[in-house]
Amino acid sequence: MKLYIAASIIGTSTPFAAAQNADPQKHYLVGLLNYPNSFIPEVLQNHTSGTAIPKGDAMWSESNKAPFTSVPNVGFSDMEAYYDDQGNKVNGEFFCLTDNGFGNSDNSADYPLNIQRLKVQKPFTFRHAETTFEKYTEAENLGTALLHDPDGYIKWENGADIQVTYAVPDATWDDYKAKRVLTGRDFDVEGLAVINNKCAVVGDELMPAIFMANPTTGVVLSKFVRTPDIDSNGNLIADKFLSTRSDKVHCSIADLEANACSSVGSEVVDASNYRKHDKSGGYEGFSILEDGSIAAFLEKKSGDSTLSEEPGVRVYRVQPGDCSSGSAPAFEKFMGFYPFEIGAGNIADVSAIPGSSRFVAVIERNGFPSGHMWPGAGNPANNLCVVDLLDLDENKVMKNKKCILNYHDISDPWDVDGNGIFKYGHTQVTNEALIIVDDYCESNVAEYMYIVFPHQTSQSAAPLIGLVAGTDTNYPWTNQFGIDVASQYFQEVDDARFMVVCFVEPIFNPEHPFLKNFGAAKPSQMPAVTEVDEPAVARGADDSRALMAYDYNTHGTLAFFGGLILAVGGFVLAA
Repeated sequence: MKLYIAASIIGTSTPFAAAQNADPQKHYLVGLLNYPNSFIPEVLQNHTSGTAIPKGDAMWSESNKAPFTSVPNVGFSDMEAYYDDQGNKVNGEFFCLTDNGFGNSDNSADYPLNIQRLKVQKPFTFRHAETTFEKYTEAENLGTALLHDPDGYIKWENGADIQVTYAVPDATWDDYKAKRVLTGRDFDVEGLAVINNKCAVVGDELMPAIFMANPTTGVVLSKFVRTPDIDSNGNLIADKFLSTRSDKVHCSIADLEANACSSVGSEVVDASNYRKHDKSGGYEGFSILEDGSIAAFLEKKSGDSTLSEEPGVRVYRVQPGDCSSGSAPAFEKFMGFYPFEIGAGNIADVSAIPGSSRFVAVIERNGFPSGHMWPGAGNPANNLCVVDLLDLDENKVMKNKKCILNYHDISDPWDVDGNGIFKYGHTQVTNEALIIVDDYCESNVAEYMYIVFPHQTSQSAAPLIGLVAGTDTNYPWTNQFGIDVASQYFQEVDDARFMVVCFVEPIFNPEHPFLKNFGAAKPSQMPAVTEVDEPAVARGADDSRALMAYDYNTHGTLAFFGGLILAVGGFVLAA
């Protein structure tokens, strides 16, 4: 049997989406920041952490640094705008969400979940008067809130309670226990959608689930709400939910009380009434839209999951609660499947296009680097793509998508990092924090301006739009490239990092051709109908639909990815 298919959309029942949508946009690096691991917020000081991490050198599982006498910084899994009491966004200030600590429910029961308010601002002058600034600027902590549940909203269906009611590492946690602080055994929080400085929705991946919280105080405002499964038509199924082997609902109360159930075997979830998903596959992508709803992206469909045959990762529409205590968020509908680019398999973060309920920016990634010997180290993929949430094909796959920036090929025309190289690679894995900012840079102001994307210009100023991107360091496993710790800037790349990037054109303005004509094919890009053998399609369709037909731009994109090995390798050597 033969299939007749086009490069942009597959008109058959095959469940894989065409993928390679490079549309790079002109941009430039404004600068780099780091948030020092050496800085520990007061509320995290003198509290034991990391006691479940074995001693040793094995990457991702052991560390000779653990246990810790204070709770370490582990980077950030999401960042969102900070609002003042009048509801105005404050330039250069962000709510930054840490994840569950050390990576999973088995080793993070003594990591307190928290939201930090950071000042992230970088000096930049377009080299006016040949002014230059430090390579890295330190982000500043303006406050840290422990996620805690004083009203007892967090309970599982089997009667399970939060971790601190069962066990804490030692007496240094007595205050956390009294406060009912949530830990990395309770949730792996990866997504944050901020409504105002007193109300936000948090996305988890250990179930996965969502709940309301005050991002300033950390007080939990609602019970958690599980992720509903969907039927073949994309309808939500009542009383059928996703679950993982880190979900406490699968533990006996006796085992929890004995601190003997940090997770269960995969077969336990298979035998339950839940739909099994991977324990690290929840809400990495989580962003509030202009209409007040939330686009909630599952991270992946791979791993220990029954969703692997779906044509992309699931995207749900969530409605927040009303921000009063006890008002829970709700899953409104399934929006569609998001298809990955070639080489990607994970959502790292999502940020809404300012003023839009239709378009969002998505960071995609793949796995982790393994050393610095190339080839063989693994080529990280971090692409920033814009997708239309509402334009679906017959398989409910989001078909209009453009990838505008590769984190490993950042233009640095003003050499803001001062190394004489006019490219930059944001190689810290994983890049899990992204925000597209809805104001403009000024290009005609006095010399020592600060850009954080940025403040509103006058009508005569040239409009430039940008983004801020931050990292989850995966501490203490930060040295994924295996570089010499004596390297000049090792500490900065060991820290959580941020980069600030400007686009030359206001591409996120709805009147700009980029969005105004989004999805309209150029004559040179019209898909050619190609005859292919069905087995060939199946062989190339494990994680995204096979690429069925090629035009000139596609060939150029593939050549670019081959050359990227040299670009990233050069960055590693320079670092």
